[in-house]
Amino acid sequence: MSVMTDTRIKKSPEQKLAEASEGYAAYRAKEAAAHANMLRLRAERLAREGAGPPEAKSEPPKPKARKKIVRSY
Repeated sequence: MSVMTDTRIKKSPEQKLAEASEGYAAYRAKEAAAHANMLRLRAERLAREGAGPPEAKSEPPKPKARKKIVRSY
């Protein structure tokens, strides 16, 4: 059993308010971090797209080796 179910202590309105404020502050902090990460990733993507496509290599493609077909009659 968890500790929460063993002790059934009623919380005062001040305790409830403090717990709710703490939870909401944690939620807002996570939300702000996610938003900052989204903006960072967006800026990286726009920088990549603005740079243009990468230069293609000028090597000619290698000819494919032909496979020998061995047939037994």
